[in-house]
Amino acid sequence: MNLRPRIVALLGVLAILSTACTHVHVWVLADDSLDGRQNGTAGSQLAQNYIVSYISAHAEALDGTTTPSSYLAPITAGTNVVAQIPGTDLADEIVLVGAHYDHIGDCDGISAADSICNGATDNAAGVGILLEIARALNESPTPPRRTVMFAFWDREEDGLIGSAQWVANNPAIVADIVTYVNYDIQGANLLPSLRDFTIGVGAETGGDYLRGMVELAGAAGPLDLAQLSAVFGQGRSDYQNFLNAGVPTVFFTDSTGPCYHTVGDDVAALDADKLGHQRDIGLGLVAGLANQNQSASLVADAPLATYADAQALRGAIDSAPVDLGRFTPAQQSTLLTIQANIGAIVDAGPGAFDQAAISTLLGAGLQLTQILSSGPCESFQE
Repeated sequence: MNLRPRIVALLGVLAILSTACTHVHVWVLADDSLDGRQNGTAGSQLAQNYIVSYISAHAEALDGTTTPSSYLAPITAGTNVVAQIPGTDLADEIVLVGAHYDHIGDCDGISAADSICNGATDNAAGVGILLEIARALNESPTPPRRTVMFAFWDREEDGLIGSAQWVANNPAIVADIVTYVNYDIQGANLLPSLRDFTIGVGAETGGDYLRGMVELAGAAGPLDLAQLSAVFGQGRSDYQNFLNAGVPTVFFTDSTGPCYHTVGDDVAALDADKLGHQRDIGLGLVAGLANQNQSASLVADAPLATYADAQALRGAIDSAPVDLGRFTPAQQSTLLTIQANIGAIVDAGPGAFDQAAISTLLGAGLQLTQILSSGPCESFQE
């Protein structure tokens, strides 16, 4: 008898009974029995069932019911899961929170002993944050003023297809979305020196208001939340489809480290404490966005990159030299060059920030992503 589905079901019950269980959701969704949650597989179906069983206890489907099938939004070769907590006096305005639940499934040829890419930080962790934000908002004695929607995207790993089709199929809903908050890769550490470092991408698309709300939410906890312009997300997650549709967005991520898309991205790679802090940031932000009188407005002409990006990147890169020994000599040289170049941009001041500085920053961002994605998969937890 195959006990794995029973174990998954039992963990689902435990998660529903728990009051602070973001990491428990990851344990369930990144379990080997789900085989990496590839769309169209039995593992994907188990993930859908788990998400619906939890979210239906805290939010309704878009048709106002809690019928399990009503939460499902089929797409080509996949299924999104969508729910809502209706608002009150500003119910016709929507704050949408999203995370993809699919992953890449079986990683043939990577390891003879383990071929399952479990996708714990990418992106069971993001799904866990959404589920717990929904629970907390539902249990609040005061309902949100704006409607808060929760979208669990399928086929993100195939090219952002789940969110792209949903945006295309729901223009009336998209027109009412005042902010989209995206989660993709959470509870991950790039280096030992960056355990307390996390990233919020693209809030400038909602102007000073959205940047300020993100800063306020991040200041409430111990993490160093660096805000970077949307271009630094490289269009690699579902936030891009909402930007394309004219919706202000912020994308929370821990970027792509050495465990990215490998068999090492399992629960052992998850920093559960960090994940809990990221959940708290998200809850504070979403609650604020749902209840403030003001809402974000799209800034269509935001600059590609800013002096503030240079300051944020300098904060991260200045921590990295203590970990230089983890890299090859060539990578060490590149990292030191990046550090020097970014330091020079910051030291020159905002008045000297020009197109050449932007080009340097964008190149540095690409180089950092490549270098930090290399090396052995480790969790870098204390």
